[in-house]
Formats: sequence, structure tokens, C-alpha cells
Amino acid sequence: MKTKNLVVFSLILGSWLGVASSSAQTNLDGTVNVPIYVTNSANYSPSYYTIYAAIGGGPLLPYLFDTGAPNFFSFYDTNASSTTTNGSFTFSTGLTYYYEGITNTVSLGSNNATIVTSDPLETAQVKYTQGDVFTNGPINQVTNATAPLADGTYGDFGAGFYGTSLLATVLTQIPLTNSLSIGYTLNLTSAQIAASGQGSLTLGVSSVLLASYATNPNVVVLQLSPTGSNIPTTNGGSIAGYNKAQVSNVAVTLTGTNGSTTTTNLPLVLDTGGGPNAVLYATNLDGYDNATDLSVASTNTNGQILYSLSNGVTPWNGSIDVLNNLAGGTRINSGGFFFESNIVTFDLSTGLLYILPVQTVPEPASVWMILTGCGLLLGIRSFYSNRKS
Repeated sequence: MKTKNLVVFSLILGSWLGVASSSAQTNLDGTVNVPIYVTNSANYSPSYYTIYAAIGGGPLLPYLFDTGAPNFFSFYDTNASSTTTNGSFTFSTGLTYYYEGITNTVSLGSNNATIVTSDPLETAQVKYTQGDVFTNGPINQVTNATAPLADGTYGDFGAGFYGTSLLATVLTQIPLTNSLSIGYTLNLTSAQIAASGQGSLTLGVSSVLLASYATNPNVVVLQLSPTGSNIPTTNGGSIAGYNKAQVSNVAVTLTGTNGSTTTTNLPLVLDTGGGPNAVLYATNLDGYDNATDLSVASTNTNGQILYSLSNGVTPWNGSIDVLNNLAGGTRINSGGFFFESNIVTFDLSTGLLYILPVQTVPEPASVWMILTGCGLLLGIRSFYSNRKS
């Protein structure tokens, strides 16, 4: 094998490593891995996936990792005496966070206090919740190690892309090498969790990874739905933002309890904080609440199936729910279980979403073995080249 081919092979594997491994590290292609942990697995709550983040030099603490929310909403307050707010956000449950948008040092890392990244970023410092405003006044801001929320987290770490030009997910604001596109890859698959005990968030999208997707017939490519406005990146830059319903449209087929079937197009939210249920926000589908079957497919000519459910039960023992709450618009929410069997890449430079079924990716241990072998081959090649010179 020629040296050039070995190098290309190594780069491709390095890119896959960024998808498959969950170690806190910088990969060969410049991407950076941040671990994502599984918590509350017994009840598949919305906080099933957590990320560890620190505010203003404080400790790394657990937050709900939420691809269905736009900002880093933190209850950890390094200035607890201030009750100033300049924004609010209402979740689909009706819960509202009242926050102050401020610049603060944000560190990401592991649950053993290892820091991976640390940068001054725009955050949403939560001052009140809806209940606090109407009943008890200001909440006690958290400056110690006592988790303020019932699920054991310190807030919601939004990883969606529908913020404003001043405030959005911190993930687009973290500096990357120039060779990488802004975006990230999530590997939260059951195989990944079983192999390493944790999932991975890989910051940055490499051209090598995208090239590998282009030649893989199992990869589903979907168009993101632009908001028409930008969200912030590093050093005062910006990039196109995308809606809460991230994907433009998917084809949704439902079978009701009476045996009737309907197919309609709905925008799709791939939501790590979506919980155990498959939720459709669509008033015209009222008669299909608690449907027995659900199929979600791409709307392109291939019509690839993204996921399907039968007997009215999700993999997390949830149900197929149709709700009238249209805050955020008509849409279908995947539920957190979608990520157990799919690797997902968001590429903001092109506005494309890539979905890779897990069975097409090498086990993490296998990747390491291949990389080790590739490194040995490169070393041997270099050794003989040096002898010849």
C-alpha cells in the first residue's frame, strides 16, 4: 500500500473515531469529543442524556443534553444577587424559563472533572421559572453542589440551532480548526453505550467524514429547515440558524385504534430531550392519538424509513401521542429513543442532516485496533523510507 493511501485511510478512520469513541480528546481530523452520559435509565425521563458543563470557573455539573432546545439554560449562578432578566423561553410542556443572556466562561468535560473545552460563550442564566414568578418569587440561585431540579441536573443544555443572532447554543460558538465545518455528530447508540459506558458528542464536521457518508448507501440525508436568521459563532461570526422542527419534512404514516390509516408530511425534531414517547403536535391528527402503528420516512425518491413503531409502544415503553399544543408549530418529535439506533450528524455549512444506522459503523474497540494497525504500518513505512535515504 502506498504511503499516500495509508494517510488517507488513517484520516478516514480518525474521522470515524470521532463518531465512535467517547474519550475526551482531540481526534486526528481536529474534531473534539465530549462525553454524553446516560442517566435515569430506569424511567427514560427527558434527562436520559446528560452533559457535564461548568459556568464561570465553577465545577463541572450535569445538564440535560437537549437537541430540542436552543440555549444553554443554567441555574448555576455566579452572581446570585442579580435578578435581572432580558429573555424567556417556554418548553412544549408549558414550563417557562426567565433568564438573563450573559457572556460567561463555559467549560465542557467529563463526570470525573476532566475539562475538554473552555471558552467565553453566550449563555442563558436562569433567574426564575414560571412557577417561581407566580407563586414564590425568585428561586434560590445555585452556587453550590446541590442540584436544583428534580431530575438531578442544573438546567437544560440546548443543542438546537434556532436561537437568535445574540444567543443560541454554545456548541456553534466553540472555536474549531479552519478545516472543519460548524456542526456536530452524536453517537448515543446502544452499542456505543454498551462498549464504553457513555456516548459521544463530536464537535466539528470533517470533509473526510462527509466523503465517507457520500459513499455509504445506508446513510439518510435530510434537509434542515432554515429560520432565515443567523445564530452566533466564534469571534463575533454567525451562521444560518434552523428551526425547532429541524428537518424540512418527513412522511408520517399512522394507524389508528380503529384500523384507519393516514399519511401526512410533518417537520421532524430529532430530540435527545424528547423522553419516552413519539409525539406529534398536529391538531388535524386528533383521531390518531395513541395510534397502534407509526412509520416515519424521508420524502425523497428513495423514501427511506427512518424509524417505525408497532403495537403502540416505543422502545422506551412510551406511547404514540397526538397533542394540540402547537407552541413551536406543527411537528413530530422523535423521542430520545431514536438515538439508540442511529448516529446523527448536523452540518450547518450545507444545512444537511445525516442519519447513519448503527450497524454500519465499526465497534469502538475495532476502530482502535484498525487505527493501531494503521499506525504500525505507517511507522514501518517511515522506518524503511528513512533507511533508504
